[in-house]
Amino acid sequence: MEGFKKILYPIALTKMSPVVAPYVVTMAKKFDADVHLLHVLRRFDWFVDTYVLDPPKPDFKRIASDFESQLQSEVEQKLDAFVKRHFNDVRVAKAMVDSGTEYKRIIEYAEEEGIDLIIMGTGATLQKLVFGSVAEKVSRLASVPVMLIRSGSK
Repeated sequence: MEGFKKILYPIALTKMSPVVAPYVVTMAKKFDADVHLLHVLRRFDWFVDTYVLDPPKPDFKRIASDFESQLQSEVEQKLDAFVKRHFNDVRVAKAMVDSGTEYKRIIEYAEEEGIDLIIMGTGATLQKLVFGSVAEKVSRLASVPVMLIRSGSK
């Protein structure tokens, strides 16, 4: 192994995000790697994309689509601010917001971009119980090494 040249940080933009960022920066500096940041939004269309004979009023599909667009715009602004605050002294190749199933999109992105290492935080216990752990699924299914940072690690 020569090192890691492309590091993916699947960023949740939660309280955990600033805890993970220094680990990403340290690894990027150590290996002179490019950093990719990816925030994955859950898609709302599957909540309202069922066939019904008489569509309900109000139009929930349009409302969900509008909400998703507004949320994406806000998250892009938060991601941009986060990058400026925490990643000034490393090369950020991409910082993007996408939508889909979180763990699937992270793994697809890693394959599409030729990522060498994924660094991510683990979620809160309640979040894991309710939604399952995205980090656990990524670490199990990814074809590249995954470094997990626990909330108590710093």
